[in-house]
Amino acid sequence: MEDSIEAVKLPEQTTETTESIAEEEVPVSMPEAGHAHVPHGHESGVRWLDVIVTVSVVFLSILSLVVSIEHGRTMEKMVDQNQKLVVASTMPLLMISGSEFDASGNPLFRQVISNGGVGPAIIDKFEIRYKGVVYSDEDALMRACCSAAFLKMKKSGYAQLFYSNVSGFILPARQEINPITIKPDMNNLDLFKAFNHVRATNDLTFYACYCSVLDECWETNFDQKRPQPVKECKVAPGEKLW
Repeated sequence: MEDSIEAVKLPEQTTETTESIAEEEVPVSMPEAGHAHVPHGHESGVRWLDVIVTVSVVFLSILSLVVSIEHGRTMEKMVDQNQKLVVASTMPLLMISGSEFDASGNPLFRQVISNGGVGPAIIDKFEIRYKGVVYSDEDALMRACCSAAFLKMKKSGYAQLFYSNVSGFILPARQEINPITIKPDMNNLDLFKAFNHVRATNDLTFYACYCSVLDECWETNFDQKRPQPVKECKVAPGEKLW
């Protein structure tokens, strides 16, 4: 009986056989997740709509760039205008005139350099010329233009002639300085008359080069024309100035 029972026992399945069966049941190939087709999020699937969206994005980008460029240009113009306003608000303007009488009507000549601008004038160079020759002091000038009257004044012992340095002077707006003043002796008006006669001719001329506090510089011959802008006022080393 025991021998018959042993005879009907099924053979044992090994682990290797089970594993091989499991492998056979698995499909040969599986689609890789990385290659799965996923629709792009920004596409609608409608071709004409996608084209319109793309064109709109490009158009808005170009429009934004144009607006940015124009804004930059506007800012540059505003900066330039502000700079011009600052320059204008500090611009000096030298003018020249002469006065022959004092407040009481007595003879008194004053050569007047005034600043008609709105900012201080830094006068780097001022010249008085007689017949084209530059003179740096009043005695040399008077000997050249009015020799006889000047010598007569010297002999009289009465001081009639005074002058002020102009080069290197900072002249505030609406202020003036007198490079030459002749206060004559009432008994000796020769120098007063002689110099006023020369001043009425074209033989006596003036020149100035001056700058603003922003280092904007101009030169002028006081000839009723606008002062001409220059890069700087040039003064030679050791040059003697009025």
